[in-house]
This record gives sequence, structure tokens and C-alpha cells, in this order.
Amino acid sequence: MKKQLLTTTIGTLVLAAALTGCGKTNAPQETPAPAAQETAAPTVQAAPSPAVPSAPQRQHGERYDTTIILEGMEETVHYEHVRNEGLGYEIDYDYESFTRRREADRELYISVWDSPEVPENYLEITSSADSAETAAAAISEELGRDYEVRQDSFELDRAGACIRIHADEIKGGGYMPEHLQTVFIIPAPDGCRIAWEHSFIAESEGFGHRFGYMMQTFSVLPR
Repeated sequence: MKKQLLTTTIGTLVLAAALTGCGKTNAPQETPAPAAQETAAPTVQAAPSPAVPSAPQRQHGERYDTTIILEGMEETVHYEHVRNEGLGYEIDYDYESFTRRREADRELYISVWDSPEVPENYLEITSSADSAETAAAAISEELGRDYEVRQDSFELDRAGACIRIHADEIKGGGYMPEHLQTVFIIPAPDGCRIAWEHSFIAESEGFGHRFGYMMQTFSVLPR
């Protein structure tokens, strides 16, 4: 009797366990969240480099105002455009500070405060059939008789690379001469153009700056 009761009890427990197991439901499987989509960084277009303004096309005799810096101060100057096809160049010059004088084989821009017959501060422009290197060698030899000569390469805004010669020290003396000279030799298809600055020592800084601004407007023309 006890054995039968024990068997009945065990069977009941097994049936209950089975019924309990059948009543369970499978837990829902968690769906993994979709991976975040990487957003591509927007493409940034590089700003274009500013275009270098070309030299204005001016007519012979055209006048205009511009600003230069002298002794750290701005000064308004009045320029006139010169086109000389005989010598093969064009330039803008300060017509209130310089007098233009044309001769057969050269053109001069003389300070209005100088004597026209014996000027001390002036820019002289000529042409040569020699190459820039040959002309530079001859000028250096000529100036080298009286000056300690220095030579370098220089870039002009409108004419490009040129040879520049400085004659601002007495030969063997170690001091400045009474008159200073700076020469620009600009290559050209038919030889070269020569722009020769002359200035008196006491006024050389001011005239040197004025000539320097004028030379940045210099360009070569076919003869």
C-alpha cells in the first residue's frame, strides 16, 4: 500500500512538472539595434586663390592718381603714362615731380627742382641690342672704376626679372659718394632696356623711393 502511494505521489509530481514546463513561453529574442550609420563629412571646396590683377592698359598721355609711401607716410602722386615704341618701353611717371625730356637715343625724367642742363636727380632710359648679361658686364666695368659695385637679381612687377647694379660706395674708400647710381638692366627680345637712376646723396632716399615706384610700372615693348 505504501509502495503504491509513493508511486502515485511521484507520478503526480512528474505530471505537475511537465504541465508547468508546457506552460512556459520562450522569452522574445532581443533584436540588436541597427548599427549607427556613419555620416560622411561634407566636402569643403577650397576657396580659389585670388587672381593677380593684370596691369591696366593705359593710353599714352593718360593721367591718374595713385598713392605711394614715403618716410612711412602715404602721399598721393599724379602719374602720366608714357609709351615709347622707339626705345621699346612704357612707364608711368610723377609729372608733378619730374620733367620728361626725350632725346634721340634716350629719355630722361628730371627732377623739377634740378637744373635741366645739369641735373642731379633723374632717371635715364635707353635701349641696347646687347643681351642683359653683356650690358650688365659693361656697365659694371664702367662704374667699377669709381665705385664698389654690387649686382643682384631683382623682380619688377610688370617687366619680370632683371639685373640690378648698385653704385653707392666710393671704390676703396668705404664711404658714400656725392652721387649715387642704381641701374636696372631688363631683358628684351631684341636685347635689353636700361633704366639708370642718378641721385644726389642728400636727396637719394626720397628720389630712390620715387624712382622705385616708377620702375614697378615699367614694361618692355617691341621696338
